[in-house]
This record gives sequence, C-alpha cells and structure tokens, in this order.
Amino acid sequence: MELLLARGAGLFVDGTAGTGGHTELILERSGASTEVLGIDRDPGAIEEARARLAPFGARVKLVCANFREIARALGGRNADGFLLDLGISTYQLSDATRGFSYLANGPLDMAMGEDGQSVEEFIASSDERSLARVLREYGEERRSRAIAREIVRTRDSRGMGSTLQLREAVAKAAPRQDVNGTLSRVFQALRIWANGELESLAAFLPQAVERSNPGARIVIISYHSLEDRIVKRFFRQEEQGCTCPKDFPECRCGKIPRLTIVTRSAVRPSPEEVERNPRARSAKLRAAERL
Repeated sequence: MELLLARGAGLFVDGTAGTGGHTELILERSGASTEVLGIDRDPGAIEEARARLAPFGARVKLVCANFREIARALGGRNADGFLLDLGISTYQLSDATRGFSYLANGPLDMAMGEDGQSVEEFIASSDERSLARVLREYGEERRSRAIAREIVRTRDSRGMGSTLQLREAVAKAAPRQDVNGTLSRVFQALRIWANGELESLAAFLPQAVERSNPGARIVIISYHSLEDRIVKRFFRQEEQGCTCPKDFPECRCGKIPRLTIVTRSAVRPSPEEVERNPRARSAKLRAAERL
C-alpha cells in the first residue's frame, strides 16, 4: 500500500481483485475521492468481492475480465496506480472442484475463468514431447520428459480425468526426496499454460504504462521466477533511454525513459509474515513509477 498509494487519492486498478482484499485496503487507506477498478477473470471471485465491497458504493467498479484487457476496461480514463497480485488465490485453491490443488481430488480443470483452457483435454490430446515442453517451460521442471512419459503411460492405460490420477502418475516419476516439490511445479506449469498467465502479464505491462498518469505506480507481486523475470526486464527496458549503439553520432531510435524503478531489489516477505502466511514465502514485489 505504501508503494502503490504514493499519489494519495485517485483512480487505482486492482487487476487481480479476487475477493476484494487489496481493493478494500486501497479504499480504506486513501482519500474519500479514491476510486478502484477491480478486475478478475473468475466470476465467483467477483461476486464475493461485490458483497464485500458493497459499503463503498460507487467508489468501486468490478469487471469480470482478464487483466490483459485493461485498456478496454478503463475506457477513456488513465489511472494513478496499478496493482497485480499474480498466482493463485486461497479462494481458488480451497475449491477442490476447480482442480488447482494436488492435495484434494477433483476434476482436471484449472481454468481461472471462461477464457481458460481445459487441462484434462490438453493431457488427453497431447504427446509426450508437448507435455514435457509445458512442464519444462512453465514449471522449470528438470525431469519433464520422465514425468510426461509417465503421464502418457497412465493416461493410455486407464485414462486421466482427476487431480488424484495426475498426482499418482507424477509421484511415480518424481525423486522420493522431492515428491511435493515436483507436484507443485507440475500443477503450476499446467495452470499457467491453461490460463495463458505469462502471456497476459506481458500484454498487461505496456498497456499499464500507456494508461498511467505521471507519477502513477505500477506494483506487481509475483510468485515464481518466470513472472518475476518478465516484470524485472520490462521495468528495466522502460527505464532505459536511447538504445542506439554507442558509436552512433546521434540518437536514431528516439526511445525515452517512461518509468523509474522504485524497488531496486525485489521486496520479500518478512519471516513474521511467512510464519503467519506460508503461501507468501515465494512472493516478490516490484514497483516502478511513470515519468
């Protein structure tokens, strides 16, 4: 909140509104004239947020959409701050019917909204190489080929339509000392693929810069290295001016800096916060300001 609300009151965008926790904090900690545009692709989360934020009345507008659609959601307005809290919410993890968690049995869905793709259909129609590529690229899983091979073998012998069946297949190919870590990476990779999460983040960032008022803050909380790398590189590119070769007598590219980085190193949760909320342990927060 300290990093986001540097301008005080204004129009803020909570691009991952979830059930409304961050939106509620923004409205409580800023001026009475502050408005928040809350976006989430999960219809159920939007309804939860609508009930929670009802006391704030017209100061809140909630839209069920992917945050990559931010320009359309803002209409003709620019914002004074953008917040994304990436990854998966407790609301989604706690619902076994969504298929996000390997700790509970449920259908192999993992779609965060209506625009998501079915993991069950992907596994049913993919070959070993395609599965391994998703596990390697989105989960950074080193044993991707062996795990993909076991998934395909299990699928072909008895089908695969539940998180329990996927868990059993992955556990057979995982090292004994790292079964839970492997399961976490595999489920993460399939979820990221199903929802196009990295592509959405890459599409959102330039739009946020374009639709920011001077002094607006862009604050991103990520949970794994792929997301953090995209944010870190984008902020650095937008802070950099001319990219012409040093031996050019004059600038030909015309590039000017649009951001200044506020957090030179990622902000990490304190040990006390991790103790209160273990799911925060991998979080990294980065912030930049529109010039």
